[in-house]
This record gives sequence, structure tokens and C-alpha cells, in this order.
Amino acid sequence: MRAFFRARTWSGEPVLREPDKCTQWKFWDPAALPGDLVPYTRLAIAKIQNGELYSETGWPA
Repeated sequence: MRAFFRARTWSGEPVLREPDKCTQWKFWDPAALPGDLVPYTRLAIAKIQNGELYSETGWPA
């Protein structure tokens, strides 16, 4: 299971604490996400932008 949350406020800069699991933390404009973004993350961001409070996706067969 993966959980995604929308932050309403934020201060400071993101810090990468697990470099073996992630290449970087960065703020992105939802309309200009990087091309190599994991598909389920792209879908979750789209659903949040669409106002959907809950969604599910399955693993590809």
C-alpha cells in the first residue's frame, strides 16, 4: 500500500534521508512533472489535483 498526502502548508527545504531508495527530493509543479516519474505517483498526483480524496490502483499483470 502507498499513501499520498497533500500538504497545505510547508516551510523549509526537503532533505534526502534515504539516498539508497531515492535520487532526490524536489518540489515540482504538478503540470510539469519529470518524465521518469513512477506511474503510480503520477496517477496519485493527478487524482489529488482532481479533488479525489481516495483512489486505488493495482499492479500491472
